[in-house]
Amino acid sequence: MQQSYKPKSNIIFSGSVRKNDEDDYLSLRKWIGLEGITLAEYAVNAYRELDKDSPDSSRLKAIRWRR
Repeated sequence: MQQSYKPKSNIIFSGSVRKNDEDDYLSLRKWIGLEGITLAEYAVNAYRELDKDSPDSSRLKAIRWRR
C-alpha cells in the first residue's frame, strides 16, 4: 500500500504520472479545477461509482495491461 501522511484532519499524498498519460492528466486537472474539485475528491468519487461494490477487477487489470 502506498504511504501517506495523515495530520489531524486530512491525508496528504503525492504521486507521479506516466509520460504517455500527461496530456490526459493535465486536461483532467484543468477540468476538475474549473469545478472546484480536488484530484483526491475526483478519484474517491470515481472509485465509489465504478469499483467499490464490484468484486470484478477486470477494469483495473485492463488499466495495468495498457502501461
